[in-house]
Amino acid sequence: QFVKGLTFDPAGKYLATQSDDKTMRIWRTSDWAQHAVVSRPFEDNLFSTYFRRPSWSPDGDCVAAANAANGKVPVAAVVSRDEWTADLSFVGHRAAVEAVRFNPNVFRRAESPASCVCAAGGQDRGVSVWLTSQHMPIAAATNLFAGNLMDLAWHTAPAAGDDGVVAVLAACSYDGTVAVMEFTEAELGRPIPAQEQQAMLRKHGWIGRSGGDDDASGQRPMLAESVEQLRLEQLAEPAAADRDSRIAQIMDACLLPAAPAAEPPMAAEAPVPVMTKSGKKRVAPVFVRPLGGHAAQPSPAIGQAQPLGAGSSTAATAPPAASVERVAVDAPVWIEARALGTRALAAESDGGAAGAAIAATVQPLGRQTLVHAQSISAARVHLSVPRIVAHVTCTATATRAVLAAYNQAAASTVVSTAEDGSVMWTKHMTGSAVALLAASDAVAAASCSDGSLHVFDSASGARLLPPIVGEAHLAHLRCVGRFCLALDCVGQLTVWDVDRLSAVVDHVSVAPLLYSAELAADHQTGGEDAVRAPKRHKATVALTAADVAPDTGAPIVCLSDGRAFAYHLQLRSWLCIGDPTAYAGSEFAPRPPLAHGGGVGRVAFTPTVATPLGRIQETGWHQRSLSARKDTATGGDGAVSAEKRRLVTLDHLEHQVMAAAAIGSSEDVTRFVELLARHLARDGDRQRAEFWMRSLLGPALIKGECPQSADPLQWTPMLAGVPKRRLLARALPILASNRGLQGVVTEYSDVLSKLL
Repeated sequence: QFVKGLTFDPAGKYLATQSDDKTMRIWRTSDWAQHAVVSRPFEDNLFSTYFRRPSWSPDGDCVAAANAANGKVPVAAVVSRDEWTADLSFVGHRAAVEAVRFNPNVFRRAESPASCVCAAGGQDRGVSVWLTSQHMPIAAATNLFAGNLMDLAWHTAPAAGDDGVVAVLAACSYDGTVAVMEFTEAELGRPIPAQEQQAMLRKHGWIGRSGGDDDASGQRPMLAESVEQLRLEQLAEPAAADRDSRIAQIMDACLLPAAPAAEPPMAAEAPVPVMTKSGKKRVAPVFVRPLGGHAAQPSPAIGQAQPLGAGSSTAATAPPAASVERVAVDAPVWIEARALGTRALAAESDGGAAGAAIAATVQPLGRQTLVHAQSISAARVHLSVPRIVAHVTCTATATRAVLAAYNQAAASTVVSTAEDGSVMWTKHMTGSAVALLAASDAVAAASCSDGSLHVFDSASGARLLPPIVGEAHLAHLRCVGRFCLALDCVGQLTVWDVDRLSAVVDHVSVAPLLYSAELAADHQTGGEDAVRAPKRHKATVALTAADVAPDTGAPIVCLSDGRAFAYHLQLRSWLCIGDPTAYAGSEFAPRPPLAHGGGVGRVAFTPTVATPLGRIQETGWHQRSLSARKDTATGGDGAVSAEKRRLVTLDHLEHQVMAAAAIGSSEDVTRFVELLARHLARDGDRQRAEFWMRSLLGPALIKGECPQSADPLQWTPMLAGVPKRRLLARALPILASNRGLQGVVTEYSDVLSKLL
């Protein structure tokens, strides 16, 4: 049936329509779904009209409907809000009422209550004017036209003139004429103040126009402008049903929890405070190695929910037993570091004192010691190296197989034991002792005291390569899948893909990371000692993890100051993917830790976050909380304005998306893209939202040009192994929740639906 009239609710929540099917239908503007159907006032109507023009009262309490009937009497029905029943009617017309129109203002006469003014007209060629507070019309005009009335319109004067006129009603007819009627203050009263009329609408949910002088509560709800917008909102409804639980899960993956109470640290030398020349106190980290038989609960590895030290070796001073004693888990990594930078060279007149300080950490076993590499004396980065001890063990992360090396004066026996205790293979190595071991489900590696690196098949013990000879002794060794990471004592890091016999990363220095950590430490202590530093440098930072992204082989390094770095293979640069002191004020900034006992060093800690990026950042925050250095950033962000919090939160989420992409964590990327979309929708940041939609969609869509015709080299379709357009498909319904963005969101949704 034809729809012959409609009117919007002044509160903005509903749209009322009238049609030839003898009904008035109420539609919600939030989703354009039908809210109610009113049919009772129209069931007895026998008249046919060209128009059915309803009108909503300015206070939002009722809607007047044309072409209604009370028995056989034509009326204009007044339908009350919420109940949607017609208890009142404007009675008096002799033919069908085709149009009704409320004055947009509410009036008050003397001490009478405020009331609305409504005009009605129809096929009897007359007009009646009603006050909602009275049962009789205040004015009626008959035989105004030679044809049927077609429409009505009101004008309200801002103030009564000399003639006292406060409102003007105009009516037009099919005969081509317009009739004008004037109403004085004595007839209608005075319009009530705008603030009072707005208060009437607020009880129905009206929240005003953004930026208006009379409104301070927010922005008026926007209407959905297309069917695509409604479809996107419907896609978002299932996710909104369990939004609270999903947000809680996402927060677990990105909001670092308060650090737990400290567990007893492993046996180690106590850190010694050192007074600098500026009078500031600094605590230097102490190189730690566990005693034989001690096993500490470590942090998880980067790519798996496993211990951080798993796959890397521990050293014990106990003599080898007759049978292999399995070690449940390995100790966390702690590699003491010195960054000389441009302050002093080891080859200066002090006779290489810095290199001698490193060499002092080498412990003899009988006559066997680590060979001092010539490159150490000229190096500007020095990392501590492991002692040569009688028994070295490590545990493969995936298979839980135990790899053990039993050192003798000039030889070593390597034994691989399955999880059930059975011996898988045995390897006898002569000429040098084993200093480090590492194993994964595919590769096992052993670093020896002569500087060589031996690589074996993890399952059979078959040798995969001749011994690899490096530039210096290794400080850390790690195997993940088919990748083998080696970090030597002069800070050179290499990652090999054993299956493909290629170097993923070739001698990349960790010096930039150590330099930045030392500068940060100098900043915390006032910076004066940076100028007056002696030539012999004490360790100011340690490496707490050196791991490999399991999919790409990109190295990931964590420092004792809590920061984490990933090496970008294409950019050939280090990226900071975690910093506990950054983004203060963000809604996802780390919470301050609880009080801890103990000091700097390796302390047993198990992260609670399940995702790779979350584990890295939580472990960094925990390590930061153990540091003796104090700074204001970790103690809370203080009073932060809402605007600053909004901007910092968006910047933080964008960092999290790209940091997750840098380490190839698809789970983190998916979650943070959804969180970013939610915050962009909440803030209504159109420019930023369009940037991310364009980045995920692909090449720029030029009007009249097919998107595939753009240069494909300018865009990569995957982000951490997840198709970017799939991420966009997940983000669009979230962005559509803000109808202020619907124009650009529906445009990208249309293009995406064609591409998919």
